[in-house]
Amino acid sequence: MTNKVKTIGIFGGGQLGLMLSQAAASLGFKTCIYSPDENSPAFMHSDYQVVAEYDDINKLDEFVERIDFATIEFENIPIDTIQFISNKIRIYPPINAIEISQDRIKEKNFCKKFGIKTNKFQNIESEKDLKSWDFSTKSVLKTRMLGYDGKGQIVVNSYQEALDAFNIMGQYPCIIEEFVYFSKEISTITARDKFGSIFTFPPSENIHKNHILDETNVPANISKELVIELYQTSANILENLNYIGILSIEFFMEKDSQTILVNEIAPRVHNSGHWTLDGSNISQFEQHIRAISGMQIVEPELQFKTRMLNLIGEDVNEWDINDSNEKQKIYIYGKDKIKKGRKMGHVNFIKDEQTEK
Repeated sequence: MTNKVKTIGIFGGGQLGLMLSQAAASLGFKTCIYSPDENSPAFMHSDYQVVAEYDDINKLDEFVERIDFATIEFENIPIDTIQFISNKIRIYPPINAIEISQDRIKEKNFCKKFGIKTNKFQNIESEKDLKSWDFSTKSVLKTRMLGYDGKGQIVVNSYQEALDAFNIMGQYPCIIEEFVYFSKEISTITARDKFGSIFTFPPSENIHKNHILDETNVPANISKELVIELYQTSANILENLNYIGILSIEFFMEKDSQTILVNEIAPRVHNSGHWTLDGSNISQFEQHIRAISGMQIVEPELQFKTRMLNLIGEDVNEWDINDSNEKQKIYIYGKDKIKKGRKMGHVNFIKDEQTEK
């Protein structure tokens, strides 16, 4: 008698869902992708597909019937949908982590509660709230919800500029933050499994263009002491969230003090972790599937220094997947339309030298 092959449900059909599906298949799982977009690239690598909006109760019930447990490829799934699913089946990461990551003020308050360093901030829900903020230094006004890749944020230098920005944003709930002059942006990819084991991949150093990740370099050019601090902070966050799966954390290193500040967290696999497909002994995608499926996670090892280059918009036309080789691994996501600012693929450049173990 053979055991039934388990099916993992994945909310979201983009490139992260695609690579999660590939990792799941390599571990013997089937996948079912739920996405409103009938042209979702993840559909090509999944066993089952559900095309529907995230509030379609009938389709959500159909989704639940097909799967054994669920996960997400991006955090902005409506929380009511996540709650509906969690009442019927297990979903990873936990709801509280998803809810915190969807709201910038909740994210900052979580960090403050557990002594995790971040920049100065304040909740903004009215003009009165803005008046109490100190505008003696540069600040950033951000929408609390649905912001990514630089969307929903405006740099301000005065109360009037902040008020104008608040009006542009429709006076929706916002957060204002002290502008961080940073020398480096560092990110960690950390996994926690059901046994309580926590492992963090070597930190990466990121470069953005037009608020979108352009390239990631591993290992980050930082001291061993800072690496240890990043590992400790990452583990602290996952433990306090009682987290299962991969969590990505973006840090700023202040220019003057070299202090490490948490900028934001993402409760999922992440663009800055794509290097793990070729530079590590295990990818972030396999690590996530192992964690949420009840398997033990693997301690990551950096096998090769790696530079990951995003292919944004028309950049993808300059690359042919047939040119992929041992030194440059080319990934094209198969999206139906090329759009400005859209992530169409990436390339991992593998350095010749193998790192010491």
